[in-house]
Amino acid sequence: MQCKAQGEPPEQQFLCQKSCILRYGSEEKETLKELIEGILTKQRDPQEKLRECQQRCERQQKGQQKQSCKQRCEQEYKREQEQQGKGKRDPEQRHRECVQRCWTHERAEKAALCQDRCDQEFEREKKQHRGEEETRDENKGRGKDPEERLRECIQRCATSTRAGDFTPCARRCDQEYRGEKGQHGGQEETGDENQGRGKRDPEQKFKECIQWCGTHTRAGDFRPCADSCRQEREKEQQQHGQEETGDENQGRGKRDPEQKFKECIQWCGTHTRAGDFRPCADSCRREREKEQRPGQDSGEEDSNPQKREENNPYLFESQRFRSPFRTGQGHLRIVEKFTQRSELFRGIEKYRVAVLEFEPQSFMVPNHCDGETIYVVARGQGIISIAEQDAKYYFTLEKAHVMRVPAGATIYFVNRDKNEKLVVYVLVKSIDAPGQAQEYFSGGGQNPESFYRAFSSDILEKAFNTRRDRLEKLFGQQSQGPVIKASEEQIRAISRFASLPTKHGIGEIRGPFNLLQGSPLFESRFGQFFEASPENFEQLRDLDVAVGYMNINQGGMVLPYYNTKSTRLVMVLEGNGRFEMACPHLGSQKQGQGSRGEEQEQDANVHYQKVRGNLNVGDLLVVPASHPITFIATGGSNLRMVGFGINAQNNKKSFLAGKQNIWRNVDREAKELSFNMPGREVEEIFQKQDQSYFVTGPGQQREKGEQGKRGQELNLSSILDFVF
Repeated sequence: MQCKAQGEPPEQQFLCQKSCILRYGSEEKETLKELIEGILTKQRDPQEKLRECQQRCERQQKGQQKQSCKQRCEQEYKREQEQQGKGKRDPEQRHRECVQRCWTHERAEKAALCQDRCDQEFEREKKQHRGEEETRDENKGRGKDPEERLRECIQRCATSTRAGDFTPCARRCDQEYRGEKGQHGGQEETGDENQGRGKRDPEQKFKECIQWCGTHTRAGDFRPCADSCRQEREKEQQQHGQEETGDENQGRGKRDPEQKFKECIQWCGTHTRAGDFRPCADSCRREREKEQRPGQDSGEEDSNPQKREENNPYLFESQRFRSPFRTGQGHLRIVEKFTQRSELFRGIEKYRVAVLEFEPQSFMVPNHCDGETIYVVARGQGIISIAEQDAKYYFTLEKAHVMRVPAGATIYFVNRDKNEKLVVYVLVKSIDAPGQAQEYFSGGGQNPESFYRAFSSDILEKAFNTRRDRLEKLFGQQSQGPVIKASEEQIRAISRFASLPTKHGIGEIRGPFNLLQGSPLFESRFGQFFEASPENFEQLRDLDVAVGYMNINQGGMVLPYYNTKSTRLVMVLEGNGRFEMACPHLGSQKQGQGSRGEEQEQDANVHYQKVRGNLNVGDLLVVPASHPITFIATGGSNLRMVGFGINAQNNKKSFLAGKQNIWRNVDREAKELSFNMPGREVEEIFQKQDQSYFVTGPGQQREKGEQGKRGQELNLSSILDFVF
């Protein structure tokens, strides 16, 4: 038995085909789905209906009646087009577009009236939407024909979803229908599907997740999406049990790391877009380096984030930053309170580090912060405007600019570039509760919520001398989030003010300075280090904060050193790298796991724990004062970092190796007593390196003759084992 597809109305075709399926079983459900989709597509094609309507007018009407008939066809066509367009966009989206048209195409006095009409239409559509939802909820409980509800459900899927989402929506409609008719086949089928998913290899699910990120996210959002895929894989591997995970790892371990690297790069090339290829390839490279690194543990530390943080509390990976807000035009990411990670950070508990990102031609709603703030521009260019009680300032921001903003000053940012993001690294020192810096939005409405909304209506009426209805409108309009799109005209107007010269008086806010404008504090052909110290920059003096910039050339490393007084909060600007640091605190904690009777002996015998990790763009590393550390640039580019120095006044860097190392100022007899070796041999080792500050890193081509003196290398290893 077959249903005729021609000559019958679409509704009859649908009911006929559905009755066939119900009679002959589930083997024809694919045919049902295809036919339903075709019928509904034809139903919702306004142009096809317009042509059919006009053809009927030609056949059945004459003269003036024919013309009137065609006009009715066109009116119906326009009405369906409008309804179809409304179904694709939610009321809030239409309201935003309406308001934008008002202020773009109308003069000021007409724009307000235009916006009122937009508001009225928005309220009307919201009420209508609520009414439709209530009607649907009521119909669920009534004795409506299940087949009728199935047809309406599929029609909603066809008119309210995108092409790729129609099939899942229609499947849900069919499952609900079968549930109402008392057929349990859909439930069993769904259970089988879920059971099948549970048997899938976590690696296969991980690949599908990465592929989804590559096709459904923008370039800047690929890495956070991929990181969430990795975290989900790690969680599932732990749930599957150590035995199953061990079998998988054993099978993978038989493959050559280079072969896995090539396959990974090939996968990146075929499954990612152009802007996402490099982050994907960098993750392949890091995986290879981890597998090739000698002495690497079994991988438990890397696969367990909590265990990794216990062993290395100093590294804060970018994907673990908290996001107080995120919109399509920008977002804020902030590091957790340092003392939440470890009590070792009690000395810096007043400080928070954050990252602000703005899409091209975006605007951040005015707000103030209850903390002293330092901004460092990591990428792009923009404008910052600062408003105080008796003054206002406009400053242009460019890459490597450093800007100090006092607590309580109202600010807003504008990214005026048409193509490039504006990325700003932020250091905040709280002035109230330690580490509890908070932004307060004066502008805004519903999102971001303006703090004006916290006041009573009668208070606001008196404060502004304005009627309540106008105030409710003022503080209820904005719902697009803290960072929104700005028009070119608005950006040009703000930029005009920012280009004017600013005179500085006593106590006034000073503009930004370029961190890279002066000479490097130290440099070699393998790298450079710049620093703005509180001694030399008035903006940083009362905070006792320094801002540093380190560039390590591709394949290079900075020689081991330590800061005498300052704790450094180091953030990665560009490139990839790794670090190694000597920590007495973690070493003492591990020794302290023994009996209590050993505590006094442990205090006398200090053990230095090797702390190491990989560094990627956006990661934060805390380097406490006096902790010896080194950085190595890995991958195919330079490693560039910016650091905030806490307690920076009179801080010095003491190098432990190289031509300028501190041991050159220690007496020979003291060296002899320290290492239990002849002083001459000790000096020979420490003077062997004729480069200063930056050198080629491990794995790079060694200097001629170096390989022939293994004995001296062993002696050097015994002296500086706590660093390497």
